[in-house]
Amino acid sequence: MYLVVSLLCLTVILAVLIILLRGYGSLGRLADFNVWDGASAPLVTIIVPACNEENSIESGLASLARQGYPNLEIIVVNDRSTDRTAEAIERVRRAYPAITLMTVSTLPDGWLGKPHAMKTAAQAARGEYLIFTDADVCLDASTVSRSVRVMQEKELDHLTLIFQNSGGSPLLNALISDSGAGLLFLLKPWKAKDPASRCFVGIGAFNMVRRSVYREIGGHETIRMQVIDDVFLGKRVKQGGFRQDCLLAQEYVTLPWYATVGEMVSGLMKNVYSFFYYRAWLAFAGVFCIAAALIMPFWLVFISGGAARYVFLLAVLLRIGGIGAGMIRAGVTPAAVPYLFLTPYISAYIILRAVWIAHRSGGITWRGQFYPLTALKKNEWLFAGIFSSSR
Repeated sequence: MYLVVSLLCLTVILAVLIILLRGYGSLGRLADFNVWDGASAPLVTIIVPACNEENSIESGLASLARQGYPNLEIIVVNDRSTDRTAEAIERVRRAYPAITLMTVSTLPDGWLGKPHAMKTAAQAARGEYLIFTDADVCLDASTVSRSVRVMQEKELDHLTLIFQNSGGSPLLNALISDSGAGLLFLLKPWKAKDPASRCFVGIGAFNMVRRSVYREIGGHETIRMQVIDDVFLGKRVKQGGFRQDCLLAQEYVTLPWYATVGEMVSGLMKNVYSFFYYRAWLAFAGVFCIAAALIMPFWLVFISGGAARYVFLLAVLLRIGGIGAGMIRAGVTPAAVPYLFLTPYISAYIILRAVWIAHRSGGITWRGQFYPLTALKKNEWLFAGIFSSSR
């Protein structure tokens, strides 16, 4: 019995690693595209929603203002901040007066704060292209210029860039890498560029879309109650039959996603449940898969015997080695690799805690606003096929 289970575990882990290796390796790189040097540069609008970002927004905005692209407008939305975000934005604006500040004081009914802030800025934007990013994201000076080149040369309607987490402990970086590998496997962003595939992609750190396409798909109006609005913006673009792609850009897009493991656990409370359509049984199924594929093989190395023990050990080492190699290749310190033995437990805990908190309180709290589960489930039609990567 143990031998059968061990062979099944090994087969699953090997299959997942092969899919990740082939898929990730097929992603293009922003570095392969030169900066824009055309006779005319299309206007690009960068949109930055900010809520209580006083500690991180200055460096991010400064990196946007220092872009080496000749035709750029930057709109920052101070979305009901209760800290000194407004003062931090004004300090940057004194150095870079071209930055436009918009202020949202009240949130209309039926909206999440971040989608509403981005919709507000998009309505005022003049750019042919819109870039939605976060307040703590730092861009290399050539990022926008190279991205315009990609959009033009590949005739894209939507471009997303995979970022690099900056800073953090080895355990935090292992948790981010392990979670990222899981999302890559589920969403398969390398298939997003294939019109025949149902796969789509959206990344909050850098979502670049043609303004005409953004308006045609209804903008953020259609995803006004979606916590993971970045992913669903990508889905709306794909549903509309438009062209999208995802590139590796770790040296061009960086952000301190979370400062500590505790901060990551708390931060994911607002959105991890949405990946399971706010259905407890699906979340429990996800935890079961984590336990069966990532936790159980390790303990069965000690419980089983004979050939099964070695197969379980091989399965464990394959996962650690495969994900670890990807981490190191992405610039993560090798000291983070051993922590991959712990990350499945933390991931399972995050999911279970998110479900418990959501049902205990009857909803989620985000940006100081409470949203009941009944309201979040109203747009459930958007969830259909979020992980549909069969083609």
